[in-house]
Amino acid sequence: MMKTRNHLFILSVIIMLMGGNTISAQENSGGKEYALKADFLYRFVDYVYWKNYSKKQTFKIAILEGSPITNSLLDISKDKKIEVKEYKNLNDISFCNILFVPYNCSIPIETILSKYAGKPVLIVTEQNGFGKKGTHVNFVKVDNKLKFEVNLKAINKAGIGISSFLLQHAIIVQ
Repeated sequence: MMKTRNHLFILSVIIMLMGGNTISAQENSGGKEYALKADFLYRFVDYVYWKNYSKKQTFKIAILEGSPITNSLLDISKDKKIEVKEYKNLNDISFCNILFVPYNCSIPIETILSKYAGKPVLIVTEQNGFGKKGTHVNFVKVDNKLKFEVNLKAINKAGIGISSFLLQHAIIVQ
């Protein structure tokens, strides 16, 4: 019952995002766009599989250098044990399941990818071209609609699994 409800919810969000949901310039600055991105991150917990992770453990989402997504993630009512924390420095992050790298991060993406090479950390970004550079999931805008790219090669190297249900709604990049 709960799995069906989750599938229906994410499917409706994806349909809404891929449909006529135009994001205005006003909403771009944070608000609705970050609420949608936060909802995706929260739902990825159910559709991405990490080595040696048990649903009984606290799920950790690290936000690098701060982002409006933090407040959106904290606002989501949670039925899962999820910890959201911002980090100013990459070296301060000891462990996380998801690392969100905002578009204005000052740390080069190559440095971030190098630090987490081969580790089961889902690296999520929001910068054009970062999916092709090796991040696992990258939020992009296509025709003024929020979508997400998935780099399967990078995900496989990290030892992370991703559900085919989620992949059917992704833009696959190499």
